[in-house]
Amino acid sequence: MEMTGSATCLNTFCLPSLIDLISAKAARTSVLSGRWRHLPAMLSRLVINVWDFLDAFNCNNAEIVRGNEAVVKVTKSILARRDLSRNTIQFLCMTFFLREDDPISIGHAVAYAMATQKVQIAEFTILTERDNIFCDDDDLVIYGRQFMLFFDACPNAFGGLTRLNLENLRFGESDIPNVLNTCKRLNHLRLFHCDSGSWTVLQVEHTQLSELAIVNCSFERVELNSLPKLTRIVFEGWISFEDPLSFGYVPLLDTVSLTNVSLSWHKMIKLSKFLRRTPSVRRLKLGFNSEKIWVQPECLTERLAYVFHQLRFVNLSNMPEGYDLTWTLFILKATPNLKELYMSVWDHLCEMKTDAKERKSLSYSENKGAEWEPSATAFHHQSLVTLAIFGFRARDYMMNYVRRVVETAVNLKDVFLYDRLTCDKCRSIPSRFPPKWKQDRVEKFITNGIKSSAIMQFQTIGYLRPDHVDKLWFL
Repeated sequence: MEMTGSATCLNTFCLPSLIDLISAKAARTSVLSGRWRHLPAMLSRLVINVWDFLDAFNCNNAEIVRGNEAVVKVTKSILARRDLSRNTIQFLCMTFFLREDDPISIGHAVAYAMATQKVQIAEFTILTERDNIFCDDDDLVIYGRQFMLFFDACPNAFGGLTRLNLENLRFGESDIPNVLNTCKRLNHLRLFHCDSGSWTVLQVEHTQLSELAIVNCSFERVELNSLPKLTRIVFEGWISFEDPLSFGYVPLLDTVSLTNVSLSWHKMIKLSKFLRRTPSVRRLKLGFNSEKIWVQPECLTERLAYVFHQLRFVNLSNMPEGYDLTWTLFILKATPNLKELYMSVWDHLCEMKTDAKERKSLSYSENKGAEWEPSATAFHHQSLVTLAIFGFRARDYMMNYVRRVVETAVNLKDVFLYDRLTCDKCRSIPSRFPPKWKQDRVEKFITNGIKSSAIMQFQTIGYLRPDHVDKLWFL
């Protein structure tokens, strides 16, 4: 990092690279030492992440101990040296492991900083030593108790937080309400692989919370009773036979992301019922993780029209390959103001259960599709301008679907047909995207006999437009 005549050009402090640079420079001359000594007092953004001190390929218990100790030492050093005349920290982001007394030391240092100067945004990301796939019930209980000891020891630090990310915790019945009551400034909360025991109901009330993510948590049901400032909700992975999420007072809710691996015993979700209290939603993501479609296609009713009338953007993520897509037209029919429809069709073998016996024992569905009566699909849509499909293949069910949308959306401007998505593990799998010589034939099949001004573009993922990346992976 290049330094100019003044260190004030650096507004973010990321560790440990900058510390190493400071130490190396300061060791050479006393002049540089004098300049670097005052740098922490000039920084308005502090990002201290335990992973910056760890070897990601050799992250054993000893490494974690060393990394956490480094975070404690750096946090105390940086926050203690701040010049109180520069009394605003715009952003303080801390990532560390939940173990022994280290978090309490961090919490006290942060609480002191909050007491002596203004901290606009403060975030804790608290990790556990074991990954979620290796955590059993005993681990969840132990981690849950450790977190609550930390929480009880540092109420002032938690009281000043605006963002909190937690994982692998089993809470007591009153723990989450107590956390929310103490964290009065909280506007972002993410719970990953957390619960409160078997078949418990999580009730959420908070006056400031605007973003909530509940991912792979084993609550029977989540009830969003009163969240007057909530604008976006991410809800992934549920265990309930019935509707797993209910909305109370959420007047500003704008973005909803729902993802689930649907098993044979899961109930199909009717969106008209599921989202009936959320007529303000403008952006909707439905994720299927390459497994069974869990949305029940519906005929157009006044209630469905009321729920969907504000929708402008829909993303249908990771639908299973080889199944008719016609059912998605019920969403198009119910959303007269929809501008953009994105979908990805992907059998992601790296994450799917592929062994037949294992799938059967875990109640995975073999028929993953959904049906909607073709006789109910004759309509025109006036607002849709963009259709983007990721994982396009020149197969009849896909080409017929695109043709149907082009025919239905009379003001469609752009059709983007992308190659399949890949991760680092499956990039070597051969692509089945139509080659250039075949793309003209595909386009002619889709548009034959249809008067449409839509421009059709075939693209590989390597040429993915930045705005499409944001919309594909939003939330």
